[in-house]
Amino acid sequence: MYDRGRVRMYHKALLVVVGAALGVVAQQQDPRDGRDLGEFFKGLQFGIGADTAAVFDRLADNLEFTIDQVGSRIDSSFDSLSDRIEDQVQDTLPPWMREPVRRVSGPHGEDTRVAGEFHPEQPIDAIVGDFGGPSEGVDDGLKAYFEGDNVEEDAEVAVSPGPNFSKRPVSRPNFFSHTFNPFGMRPGHPSIDIFGIMNRRQWWKGENVCVDREEIDEGRNSGENSTNSSDEGDAEMSHGNGGFLFTFGQMEVTSCSESNDKYTCTTKTSRRGINKSVKVTYRCCHGYLKEATGCTKVDLRELPDALEKVGATDFLALVKAAGLKDELTKNMTLFVPSNEALQEFTVDLESENEFSNNVDEDRNLNEVYSSRDKRNSGKLDIKAIVKAHMTPGFLYAGELRDEQIIATELEGATFRINTYSTVPPSATVNCARMTTVNQHSSNGVIHSVDRMLRPVTKTLSEIILADDRFTILRQLLIKDDMMTTLKEAGQLTVFAPTDSAFKKISPAALQSLMNGNACLKTVLKNHVLGNVICSAAVQGKARTVNILDDYLMLERDDDDKMFVGEAQIISRDIMGTNGVMHIIDAPLMPQEAKPVMDVLSANNLTRFLELVEAAGMTEEISKMADATIFVPSDEAINAMTEEELNNLMADKTALREVLQYHMSSPALGARDVENNHLVNTNAGNPLRINLYSGSPLLTGLINNRRRNGIRLTAGCSRVSIMDMRACGTVVHVIDNLLEAPKMSVLKQLEDQEDFSIFTQMIKESNISDTLSGEGPFTILAPSDHVFMALPEEELNLIKEDVEMKENLVKKHILEEHVCCSGINSNTWLFMDHKRAMDGSAIHLRRTHSGRLMAGPARITHCSAPSTNGVIHTVNHLLMDVRPESNEDTNTRQGNRPVFSAPGLEIFFGGF
Repeated sequence: MYDRGRVRMYHKALLVVVGAALGVVAQQQDPRDGRDLGEFFKGLQFGIGADTAAVFDRLADNLEFTIDQVGSRIDSSFDSLSDRIEDQVQDTLPPWMREPVRRVSGPHGEDTRVAGEFHPEQPIDAIVGDFGGPSEGVDDGLKAYFEGDNVEEDAEVAVSPGPNFSKRPVSRPNFFSHTFNPFGMRPGHPSIDIFGIMNRRQWWKGENVCVDREEIDEGRNSGENSTNSSDEGDAEMSHGNGGFLFTFGQMEVTSCSESNDKYTCTTKTSRRGINKSVKVTYRCCHGYLKEATGCTKVDLRELPDALEKVGATDFLALVKAAGLKDELTKNMTLFVPSNEALQEFTVDLESENEFSNNVDEDRNLNEVYSSRDKRNSGKLDIKAIVKAHMTPGFLYAGELRDEQIIATELEGATFRINTYSTVPPSATVNCARMTTVNQHSSNGVIHSVDRMLRPVTKTLSEIILADDRFTILRQLLIKDDMMTTLKEAGQLTVFAPTDSAFKKISPAALQSLMNGNACLKTVLKNHVLGNVICSAAVQGKARTVNILDDYLMLERDDDDKMFVGEAQIISRDIMGTNGVMHIIDAPLMPQEAKPVMDVLSANNLTRFLELVEAAGMTEEISKMADATIFVPSDEAINAMTEEELNNLMADKTALREVLQYHMSSPALGARDVENNHLVNTNAGNPLRINLYSGSPLLTGLINNRRRNGIRLTAGCSRVSIMDMRACGTVVHVIDNLLEAPKMSVLKQLEDQEDFSIFTQMIKESNISDTLSGEGPFTILAPSDHVFMALPEEELNLIKEDVEMKENLVKKHILEEHVCCSGINSNTWLFMDHKRAMDGSAIHLRRTHSGRLMAGPARITHCSAPSTNGVIHTVNHLLMDVRPESNEDTNTRQGNRPVFSAPGLEIFFGGF
């Protein structure tokens, strides 16, 4: 045994520093995070005193139990190896070890097998070994068993059978059962601490140890579960270590762990496709307390005397007043409030009575108003309250789990256990904090709690229906059919706004909710969490997630006031059979439930609102449902000239058409669209959505990925802010005011005189019909100036050579939609090459100075999209039309140097 006194000196010094740091870190964590909690303070077994040294003793114990869990997890890692070990070993064994060898007879019946060879009549059925024996050595000698041998009787590793238990999902490990072993490895294995102490005593092999066995048959979803129990000494494992028994078609792995009050070994067995788990639990029998030397007898008293000993005299008096003293003669577990908790409960009742009976606050100071609360049916049922603190049998803290439901002595009433990763960790029963656990009695167990427990017999739905403060909430829940959810079994948290809370929002917004608008479901779900969050879970700030999968921030301030979002929690921890309810003074209105006009105003999109008002479309937009709006930023509208803006606002019809081109249905988020997605706008013209990856190598994968790192454009205007949610509407902010296209790319070229030469070449190359089709196309169009700047010889060559003319046109046409806002910066790793119609690759890039280039040419102008593509103006031809050069001398006729691009020759060819 190691020197606990010396260990504590280090623990206490460490905890002073670490404790404060952990407290700060924990303030903003989700109270449901931290699935691997340490043991609920062992000190709770003895109560929390004022003495500082005692507090540090309990903290040191807690630290000890937590570190021990690391060793326990090493044991459990054996479980995942079983299938792989079985497969690999069988694959490496010769066939005669897996299958019976037939006897080979000669013509006269003699055995023809060669003498000296090993030919067993039966295949090997099992190989048994041991991981760490009783002397902590490793048994490297494996013993073989043949088919028909009694493996279980001969094997070193005997697997103790155990009772079955109903398998159910557990959200986290047992909060009360984690171990703390700072200087040891997993229980039962050799360990060397800093003081050189080895081999902690295996208390579970000693006296006064009771054993429970649980067995679950997992094979083929069949088999009956059974549970058996035995008293001390009824069964033993061969040792407390991990072990294995491997057979051909059979695998058994045992892992063991030690917690504060029990030692547990779980054996997983797989035999011929049937899986079974056996769990054997060792704990000190009732009336014995686990200490370093083993299970020590404690001074046991009957429950009434035990209640007096722990200071719960008022609760004992309440039991007697209710005529239930005989209940304390039964085997019973009690969750007992302290005397102070009972006093506070009485004060709460008085306050509720005064409120419900409208007692004037200016009454005489000596006046006491004792009438019962009308909401409590006019009479306090003392028997029900007392029974709501009792449950039959012995229920120790080590058996409690998060979200565990336990029946009480009161018919129909339940306990709900919850645990939270606060600092220090906290555990609650019906949201009352457990302060001391495992206080023994001759016929029961006492756990102390910090408040009275009211009977929990109603669902959250029934609580809301019965309370006149929630008439609006009740109507909304019924209208959206969410009242059904609150009737079902579960583990919910509801933040319930009162009628006066709902009246704090605008009358129009409230009436819209009452009418069942599109965002009602969103508003209601914003008030519901998918797990039980009691007020004890909130220390400082904490973040949790509602059933919309959105975060809600919870906060407790220095005055012990609690808030969720911007609403104050005015009444806490109202327990239902399927969760808990907190009453709040204002509804939690998420942005996606607010009117779209309010969202636009809140995000300072004021110039767009001015255009909407000028077009007389305010009411139309307010009534939108399942819609998408692409809203130009204020900067985009301010970039227009004063003349352009005045002309637009003066023509109301044209303005409406422009604004309607920014609106569409249904509502589309960034994840709902694909590249080249055509949106049907309210103006009747399609709007093209494009996606561009920051990494061209991933362009083919962007439709299957999240939109992080993806550039999205609408009508070639970059979407700067995506997915702003409003009631029934999704808003995307774009960098330009859009104008609906009216013509194809070919028609657009024909209407611009600057492209007459290139347009004529298109027609002479018989590509006109293609460019009038669906597309999309991107045309890198050289202007007439580019052609006129060519030497006359080269220009004539283009016009006369039909093949060259067609190749040149195809070289400048891409069969995809490439917006200028989708062109990425050039990087050494990713180069964005687009395929031209002639099959050649063109490198599109944005230079370090911000200029756009297509191959050797600069893109000098980006036009607005057409109905089937987009046109970009380039300042050079993308194909070399110069006469053949001399490759050996890298010169042309007349000794002119040859450059890779016409621009280079213009600048440097004369030197």
